[in-house]
Amino acid sequence: MQQTFDLKGSSFTIPMLSLRGSNIQQISAQLTEKVRQAPSFFHNAPVVLNLGILPDPERIDITELLALVREQGFLPVGISNCTEEQQKQAGILKLPVLTTRGSGKAQGEKNEEEEIQPEAETKPDSAQTAAPPAATVISDPIRSGQRIVVKEGDLIVLSSVGSGAEVTAAGNIHVYGALRGRAFAGSSGNPESRIFCQQLRAELVAVAGIYLVNEKFPDSLRGQPVHIRLQAERIRISPL
Repeated sequence: MQQTFDLKGSSFTIPMLSLRGSNIQQISAQLTEKVRQAPSFFHNAPVVLNLGILPDPERIDITELLALVREQGFLPVGISNCTEEQQKQAGILKLPVLTTRGSGKAQGEKNEEEEIQPEAETKPDSAQTAAPPAATVISDPIRSGQRIVVKEGDLIVLSSVGSGAEVTAAGNIHVYGALRGRAFAGSSGNPESRIFCQQLRAELVAVAGIYLVNEKFPDSLRGQPVHIRLQAERIRISPL
């Protein structure tokens, strides 16, 4: 019989909603405002709920939080850094509990063995140092509806990115034409990643998960060559 499917591991860039407060009314009001800025972007968008930076995660009711997030048009696909009781609640609600690296330890807890016996500092052998990932170069225009994802290294587009298209890279993004559509640099979480383009006409730009929608772009830089980066956890757009 012919094999009808392949079951393989993969990786996707999924936004994480990291709660800083447990007041449901305030979360609702602020999330409503955020969605209002880019309704088409957030409609049916998958999202992971992260309780890792909450000072009082036990105060969050998972059922109430799920209802709120779905009401705003998101599709919750998992929850992370929650209490044991919340994990049980998530299981009842068929919401996967996701584990991130180091999540098994309490916040601020250090590895005692590493603290007592730190690894000796060594200089890397240039012959053994891994070369950085090669950049992915695309010569043709990226048209509406196309989605380009580069899981390692930079993305270089020698033409333009059309409206409705989406480009994502673990590193930097260089567009040697007009950048329309959406651009996500630093999808691996690297806050040093940047976006460069010759004409800024994007619907949305993001670096390491922090985004800015078109309506918030400086008017003086629309259609201009720009450099986009993170500064103090905010998107900054500068002329080239």
